[in-house]
Amino acid sequence: MKAIRYAILPAAAGLAFAAPAAAEEALPTLEVTARQWKEDPSTVPGSVAVVPAERLGGPGGDDFEAVAAATPNVAIEQSSAQTRVVMRGMSVANTGLQDPVGYFVDGVALPFGATQAPGFFGLRSMEILKGPQGTLYGRNTEAGAIKVETRDPSWTPAASLDLSAGFAKAAEGRAPLGAVEGWVSGAAIPDRLALGLTIRAEGAEGPFRNRRDGRDDGGDTERLGFSGAASLILDDDTDVSFKSTVARNDLGKMRMRYRTGAYATPRFETNYDTDSWDDSTSAVQSLQVNHRVGDAELTAITGWTHYDRDFQMDVDTASLPTLPALYSHTDDALSQELRLASADPSARLKWLGGMHVYREWTDIDYAIGTPRVTRRTEIDQTGVAGFGQMEYAVLERLRLGVGGRVEHVAQSGDQRYESAALDTAYDADQDVTTFLPRFTAAFDLTPETMFYASLARGYMPGGYNYAMASSAASFAYDPEYSWTTELGVKGRTADGRLGAGVAAFRTVTRDKQVVEIAVGGAQSFANAGEAEVYGLEFEADAEIAPKLRISGNFGLQHAESTDYRTATADYSGNRLPMAANYTWAAGVDYGKGEGAFAGARVRGSGPYYFDSANLVRQSAYATVDAELGYDFGGARVSLWGTNLFDEGYYTRGLVAPLGQIVEDAAGREIGLRVSAKW
Repeated sequence: MKAIRYAILPAAAGLAFAAPAAAEEALPTLEVTARQWKEDPSTVPGSVAVVPAERLGGPGGDDFEAVAAATPNVAIEQSSAQTRVVMRGMSVANTGLQDPVGYFVDGVALPFGATQAPGFFGLRSMEILKGPQGTLYGRNTEAGAIKVETRDPSWTPAASLDLSAGFAKAAEGRAPLGAVEGWVSGAAIPDRLALGLTIRAEGAEGPFRNRRDGRDDGGDTERLGFSGAASLILDDDTDVSFKSTVARNDLGKMRMRYRTGAYATPRFETNYDTDSWDDSTSAVQSLQVNHRVGDAELTAITGWTHYDRDFQMDVDTASLPTLPALYSHTDDALSQELRLASADPSARLKWLGGMHVYREWTDIDYAIGTPRVTRRTEIDQTGVAGFGQMEYAVLERLRLGVGGRVEHVAQSGDQRYESAALDTAYDADQDVTTFLPRFTAAFDLTPETMFYASLARGYMPGGYNYAMASSAASFAYDPEYSWTTELGVKGRTADGRLGAGVAAFRTVTRDKQVVEIAVGGAQSFANAGEAEVYGLEFEADAEIAPKLRISGNFGLQHAESTDYRTATADYSGNRLPMAANYTWAAGVDYGKGEGAFAGARVRGSGPYYFDSANLVRQSAYATVDAELGYDFGGARVSLWGTNLFDEGYYTRGLVAPLGQIVEDAAGREIGLRVSAKW
C-alpha cells in the first residue's frame, strides 16, 4: 500500500500544476448524487464514474459492458446463468442470491443486483460508485453500487424513435439481430403534470449451433420493456415523481460447451440433448416526493420490486441421459426511505439523516440431479436502518466527513428437501445488527484539484443455501465484513479541458462467504475465508480540440484469497475469481451537433480465473467498438460495430466431472442505426 500511495504523488503534481491552454470548449459539467446530495463528481471523496445518457442504450452501451468500459478493475459476467459485476475483485459464489455490488433504479434497490436489472433502455444517467457504500445504501453494497435514473418526462411535446438492425458472427455464417425503442412525452397539465413513456423491443438469433440436432435457436434472445414516468408539481416547495419500469426476457439457454474433455466442441458449438430455456420478468416501481423545509430538503422514496424467473437447463451440457434442472424463483420487495438533508451545496456544514425499512418475500423451487433432488425454499426478511452523514469545512481548503448506519436484518428461511431416499424439512432464523461507519477527508490542492482519503466498513448479509443444502447445518450462513481504505487525487485543469483522477485502495475481508466442499463432494456455504485486494486506478477525459474528445482508464490490482481452506482443498494464496491483474480502456469521439460524427472504444483485460481453485483461466483479451455516422439535426444515421476484430473470450467458466465448461461471449456484431427526434 505504501508503494501505491507514493504513486499518487506524481499524478497529483501533474494535475495540480498543469498549465492552462487556450480552450474553445471545456468538458461538460456533470452532477452526481453519490452521497445523496447533488454535487460535482470531482468533489466526492471517493471513486465515482458517470456514464452519460448518450452512451447508454445504443450499440456497445446497451448492456453491462458499458460499466467495464467506464471504469477500471471491473469484470462483467453476462451469461445464461446470471449477470454480475465484479468490482475490485469482490464477488460471491455462483449460487449466491446476493451480490456485493448493489444496483439501484430510480432510488430503489434491486435485491438480486445486476441479474434483476430490467435492461438499459429509457435511461437518463448511470453512476458507478466504487468501494463500500453501505453507510448510505445499506445491504449488498460491500464492493460498490450502480445507480441508474430513467428518463424524466418533458414539459413540452417531444418524441424519439431509434431503430437498429444488423448481424452477428455465428457458428455457421451470420445471425440477425435488431432493436427498436420509442419515447413520447409531454405535459398533461401545463406547469403541473408531465408524462412520458418508453417502449423497447429487441430480438436476436444467437450465434450458437447445437451439434446433436443442428438447432441454431439455443441462444435466441427476445426482450420487451416499458418505462413510464410522471412528474407532478404540487407547489413551489413540493414535487412528486412516479416511475415504473417493467421488462420481460425470453432467452435460449443452450449456450455452454465443453472446452476440454471428450465432449469438447469449437467456439459457438454446443451439444445439448434437452431443450433449455430461461424466462424472466423484472418490475421496479418508484414513488419519490421532494419537499423543501426551510433550509433543508425532505425526500421520501417508496419502492416496490417484483422479480420472477423460470428456467429448464441441461445440466450435463452434453448428450448424457440425465434429467434437466428446473428452477422457479419469485421475489417481491417493498421499501420505504426518508431523508432530510441540508439544501445549500456551498454551506460550510452539509448534513443528511434518514431511515430505511423494507420487507422481502422469496420463493425458490430448484430440482436437479439424476435421480431427482428437489429443494423448496421460502425466505422472509425484514430490514430497518437509521443513517446519517455530515461534512464540515474545518478550514477553507480542508473538509472532514463522517457517516454511519445501523442496520438490523431479520431473516427466516425454510427449506423442504425431497428425494427418493429422503423427505425432510428444516429452517433457520437470522437476526443481525450491523454498524457501518465511513470517514473521509478532502483537501483542495488548488481550486480545481482535490486530494482525498476515506475509510469505510462494508458487509454483505447472511443468507440461505437454496441450491446445495441438505440439512439445517448446511442451510444458512452468516454475514461477511470488510474494511476499505482509499487515497486519491482528482480534478480538472484550470481551463476545464482535462479531467483526471488517480486512486489507490486496499480491502481486507473477514468471514468471507465461500463454498465449503466436504469429503464425498457435498457442498455448502460457510464463513471460512479471508481475502485481500489492493490496487491502483487512473482515469482521464479530455477535450483536445473542438468536437474531439478522448478518454481512458487503467487499473492494476492484486486480489488474493489469504485464507480459504476446505475439508478437501486449500485455496489460500489463489487469485480471487474474475479479478484480472490489470484492465484498461480508451475511447475517442468526434462530432457535436449537426454534421459527421464518429466514435471508437477499445477495452482490454489481463488474464483471470473463473473459479476459486484457479483451474479455468481466461487469457488476456481486448475488444474494439466503433460507430460512424451523420447528424441531420432531427435525425441521425450511423454504421456501428462491436467486437470488430471478433475477439474470442468467455463470459463464464466452471469445472465439471467431464471437463471444463465455458460460455462464449458475443463475437463481431455489425449493423445500421437510424434515430429521429421530434
